[in-house]
Amino acid sequence: MKPRSIRCMKFFLTLFNIVCILCGLILMAVCAMNIRERKTRPEQSAVSRGVLSFLITLGLCLVVTAVLGCIGALREHVKILYVHACFFIFLVSVEFVVGVGGAVLSAWVGGGSELRVQFYRNATVEDDVARHHAFWENLQSENGCCGVDGPQDYAILHRDIPASCCIRAHPLREGGARRQLHATCLSEKSYYSRGCEEVLRQKKALKGNIFISTGVIFALVEILCIVLALWMARTIRSERRKLQQNLQAHFET
Repeated sequence: MKPRSIRCMKFFLTLFNIVCILCGLILMAVCAMNIRERKTRPEQSAVSRGVLSFLITLGLCLVVTAVLGCIGALREHVKILYVHACFFIFLVSVEFVVGVGGAVLSAWVGGGSELRVQFYRNATVEDDVARHHAFWENLQSENGCCGVDGPQDYAILHRDIPASCCIRAHPLREGGARRQLHATCLSEKSYYSRGCEEVLRQKKALKGNIFISTGVIFALVEILCIVLALWMARTIRSERRKLQQNLQAHFET
């Protein structure tokens, strides 16, 4: 009969590794979807292709390492458990270095406003005007914002506030109803008052907080896997050594 401690460690180590496998597969799927979206809508992609490729590689390494952990736990293979723990230590180290470096880099270069450049390019550049106009129409309607800092940006450029800044006018097709609702929106000043830069910054901060919280929780799961793998490997070796000593003592007597 195997000791209860080994059975408990086997159960929890297998469970945590299955969670890691699912998280790795979800990470790869989300990154693949973002890469596909980046090809169709490159202007609205917030993550570079290099970062997405790194995350896909990290998810693949995570799945492989977790599979090794499941095999080592179920077969009670000491060497595989040690290899599994070493791989997880390496992954946690890489995640920590990349996370700290990304936070420092984001805080260092976060002051630039590419959105402002896009806005004034939309207003001044004659080439590909339709594409930039469509970009701002979608950006303002989807995020409930107007201009970069607010609707006053259009007054600075001596342009009328577009229908995409009006919540009721933009969903309608071109026609009399849309023009009437647009005119009512301008006369009643019921258009969006917040600028797109503020809205996108808040959304980015929310996503960043979610990403950091998820990363911390996931790092704790990885550390638990490391501790359980090392503990289980040492316990198995100790139990086998005791069994060998008992058998040797039995045959000697």
